[in-house]
Amino acid sequence: MYLAAPRQMLLRKALPVKTGLGVAVALALAALRLFCQVVGAFTAVFALAVVLMSVWSLLPLCVALARRGQEPS
Repeated sequence: MYLAAPRQMLLRKALPVKTGLGVAVALALAALRLFCQVVGAFTAVFALAVVLMSVWSLLPLCVALARRGQEPS
């Protein structure tokens, strides 16, 4: 989902919204299915929510830190 945002800084051009959301949903469902094989369904949903919130919070920060000192393009 981050790559579909218009102000994302990882790629030079944002992904189309439908493509970004489609890939994000497919990967989230695949992760949920894998989590469900290891733990119960409620635990899997909670663990996936925690992972997604962590990635959505930390990815922009990590990209900004990695690009610090580079010239904006």
